Amino acid sequence: MRTIRRTSPVLAPALILAAVFAACGCNTANVAQSGTARFGSNVPFERMVSNGWLNYKANIVGVREGTVNENIRKVAIDVYSDQATLQRFSYRFEWFDASGLQVPNPTSAYTSVAIQPKETITLTSVAPSPAATDWRVTFLDQKN
Repeated sequence: MRTIRRTSPVLAPALILAAVFAACGCNTANVAQSGTARFGSNVPFERMVSNGWLNYKANIVGVREGTVNENIRKVAIDVYSDQATLQRFSYRFEWFDASGLQVPNPTSAYTSVAIQPKETITLTSVAPSPAATDWRVTFLDQKN
């Protein structure tokens, strides 16, 4: 006689949750922010890559900073796609004051973009106030 064992009511949801997290693991974010590393002749920035596939969809090849109205910072990030097909991703800029506190920004929602094969696009953001001294941009993968 063969015994059939049922999964416990607690274990089944845990397995489903683990599967969901595993599937979402591919959608982790890549982050770039103002910092100490230098890329070519561009401004200093740091990059944290946790999703290698997304890195090819949205590979940062340049960062420039400037000011608007003499006291509000602006950043422009050049992003290159190394893929052979159209790619989609989302990005969001966040701004921080000199103490590292986030400066409220009404335009800090994620923006979806498409990038053509071997194309470079420029993403820009203007600080919400003169108090903003540092920035961070987060990239999220979108499935095609």
